[in-house]
Amino acid sequence: MKVILKQDIDKLGKVGEVVEVSDGFGRNFLIPQGKAISYTKGNLKQAEYLKKKEMDKKERELNEAKNFAEKLNNLSLEIKVKAGEQDKLYGSVTSKDISDVLASEYGLELDKKKIDLKEPLKKLGVYDLPVNLYKDVVARLRVKVIAESPLEAGTKEE
Repeated sequence: MKVILKQDIDKLGKVGEVVEVSDGFGRNFLIPQGKAISYTKGNLKQAEYLKKKEMDKKERELNEAKNFAEKLNNLSLEIKVKAGEQDKLYGSVTSKDISDVLASEYGLELDKKKIDLKEPLKKLGVYDLPVNLYKDVVARLRVKVIAESPLEAGTKEE
């Protein structure tokens, strides 16, 4: 049975492709789930439309990712934390902390999973972190981890 895929399916094909599947798989799974439509000449035109729509969507996402990467490359983020001797932090700075600071100070929403942080930052200093925004789009985010001044730390405790 030939079907036209309405969405990407691993090990089968991409949106708009015409694929040959077993009758049961097509009739009992793909078509009822809305993942495919049966192959006809009329549906083939619809498949071409779906393919074009999917390509436009991916192109738009890529452009958005490139624009966002440009913004991140120009940013220098400062995170103030409590630190002890030898520049060691009380606790650590995680990708969630970095994402929260981006949202609160710059209004930029970034999923914490996209920040490629091998392990939490545990020392003061300047870090150049890669951010995976899209398939081939990687931005560099500069993060400065600095110590809170004793005055700031004192006012928060009281």
